[in-house]
Amino acid sequence: MSDAFKDVQKAAMDYKRRVAGMFMLVDGKDIRAKLSGETFYVTRKIDGVMAYAVCRGGKVIMAGSGGRDLSNVPCAKALAAAVKAYGAKSATIVAELYAPAKNGRPRVFDVLAALADPKKAKSLMLAPFAIVELNGEPVKDAYKDIHAKLSEMFKDEAVKPVEMRVAAGDAEVEDIYNEWVAEGGAEGLVVRSDLPIVWKIKPRHTVDAAVVGFTTGEQGIRDLMFAVRHEDGRFQTFVATGNGLDAELKTSLVEKLSAMAVESAFIQTDSRGIAFQMVRPEMVFEVSFGDLVSEDSQGRPKFNPLLEFDGKAWKPCGRTPGVAAIFAVIERARDDKGVEPSDIRVSQLSDICPFAERKAAAALPKSKLLKRRVFKKTSKDKVMLQKFVTWKTNKEADPRFPAYVFHYTDFSSGRKDPLKKDIRVAATEAQIDAILEAFLAENVKKGWNEV
Repeated sequence: MSDAFKDVQKAAMDYKRRVAGMFMLVDGKDIRAKLSGETFYVTRKIDGVMAYAVCRGGKVIMAGSGGRDLSNVPCAKALAAAVKAYGAKSATIVAELYAPAKNGRPRVFDVLAALADPKKAKSLMLAPFAIVELNGEPVKDAYKDIHAKLSEMFKDEAVKPVEMRVAAGDAEVEDIYNEWVAEGGAEGLVVRSDLPIVWKIKPRHTVDAAVVGFTTGEQGIRDLMFAVRHEDGRFQTFVATGNGLDAELKTSLVEKLSAMAVESAFIQTDSRGIAFQMVRPEMVFEVSFGDLVSEDSQGRPKFNPLLEFDGKAWKPCGRTPGVAAIFAVIERARDDKGVEPSDIRVSQLSDICPFAERKAAAALPKSKLLKRRVFKKTSKDKVMLQKFVTWKTNKEADPRFPAYVFHYTDFSSGRKDPLKKDIRVAATEAQIDAILEAFLAENVKKGWNEV
């Protein structure tokens, strides 16, 4: 890899990270409520791969947002030739690399398939949408002027600017959305104005997913962890949220899910650092979200945990390429759905936001249970339980995992918040034993009987 390509590769990643921070995601039904301004420049969002191209003297170095070298893709040569013919000594162009679709809209997985096949790569096209630099000078023009310049520069079928319309008000933006997206099937719109905001307008999507874990708060359920399922039976977690749950449901779900609690060698915490209590995968909810993303701001792929449930306990079995859900909301319980792969299939996610087909990471070493102590106490009709567990993870060679884990569970049937948990990690067995002993001394007093 040449130093020149490394520079372009870094610039591509920096550009995507910088631009991603400017986007404001808007649901298609909220256009009039969310957009502000009088004149809007509306472009069609294309489902492809972002390409960052540096052209000089008829030659091009082009990198994808994930760092892939795209310089030898045939349409990259056409882009460089167009820049030279325009009379520019240098230009840095950002475009969407896409595979034209005979039926329906372009899909990113068609781009990935074409990049793996030199014959198919000839069919790929570029849709330029931004000019970063022209003849050594940064381009900071209004977007209408940038698009006009792109239209002057690129007229070849293989390299043609993204389609743009000017809308006089949010009502016209809504009309374009209905034409291009709601009726035409486009992925969405990208809308600019004279404000330093870029709106990305897409329809909300929904999936059916199983509840596999929960955490609690003062009002009951705080977050539910959701998973979809692969044909081989393994579960892929992809989001945890409590948005959409009303007070009544937050309260009633605590009792239901607490009764479904199971052991788990998989540990994940919520934003407070509280570990999720894993449960039997029996309940299904419809979850909506504004967007799915399959890579981070630096173009690195997202990975989701892959789990197995044997009927009694959960165990991790690696990570798999996946997605992160943005602005997730729990819509409703799906009592008509089960947790069979056909009902909560993983393709619900990949159909919306394709990610690399699963090549599951090698199975992780199994954790070893070191100590497990359970204590019970009863008082009239109240039942109280405390459980103290330590593991050796056998995964300390992987920086994502600690060497030793301690987990504490405190359940009291008469308490407002019946289930409390704590988790600690350590680097040595002596440290984890000391943590266990400290918790035992603090919590196990007179009246508790070991079971």
